Amino acid sequence: MITHQGQTYKVVVVTPAGREKYLSIFKNFIYRKMDDGLVDGWQLWQNTVDAVDIAYLASMEAENPKVKRYFVENIVPTYDTYDALRTCEFFKNCHDDDTIYIRFDDDIVWAEEDAIEKICIARIEHPDALVIYPNVINSTIISRWHQDNGALGKEAGECNGEYLHEFAYADSGLIELIHQTFQKHYANGTLSAYYLPSRSFDNYQHFSICSIAFWGKDKLVPGSLEEQWLSWERPFELQRPNWFCGDAVVVHFAYHTQRKFIDTKPEYLEFYKTITKPYVAR
Repeated sequence: MITHQGQTYKVVVVTPAGREKYLSIFKNFIYRKMDDGLVDGWQLWQNTVDAVDIAYLASMEAENPKVKRYFVENIVPTYDTYDALRTCEFFKNCHDDDTIYIRFDDDIVWAEEDAIEKICIARIEHPDALVIYPNVINSTIISRWHQDNGALGKEAGECNGEYLHEFAYADSGLIELIHQTFQKHYANGTLSAYYLPSRSFDNYQHFSICSIAFWGKDKLVPGSLEEQWLSWERPFELQRPNWFCGDAVVVHFAYHTQRKFIDTKPEYLEFYKTITKPYVAR
């Protein structure tokens, strides 16, 4: 729960789920935030046919009373082990008027310690924005902005800032540079180098929705192409441009187009395990 400007809202995290190898890292952060009283619950949107991952999601629900699984029936994978076109069906569980919902996809592997607070404050201070978009490391549009402000180098090539542009979306050299650069900033205590000016997406910028925050009271019901609906179609239709929160930093491990390469480099995922503060139940 968060209170800001005299307004109090519950905070619920939602995650299209899910892959154990990522969730086993990030859950430590979310569990701590639930113990701190900031996060009131975590919805795991179970959308997988992988038996090992399903068992892991069940174990998370069993080990923490604030974690709850939600389901869709008859999943037929459209990619890998999940149906990407059915994530939209889970939004019906996010319609409470008194709640800010924050989506972290299951391959978000790190968030700045106060990222959730910053996202919620942005949500309250910009009530008319349809969604709040944090500063995502490894986003096809934000990678260009990180190059522009010097946080990310251009040794692997130059991003053009376009949504899902092939280079920023799939180049193996770039994704390796992104993770190497984050490690250096983390070690040097210079993560603030990633900070960018917060601003309204008045031109209805297209972006990936691996992490967003939205109002329950907006009763969002996206269609199967949820990303384009949430990032530009619905905001334009309502004339409610989204808001970019430039000082709330989170790390998106990999797009599916980057995964074949990055999975051959287990040291990068291992790094996020080493810097994630272990959760100890209170």
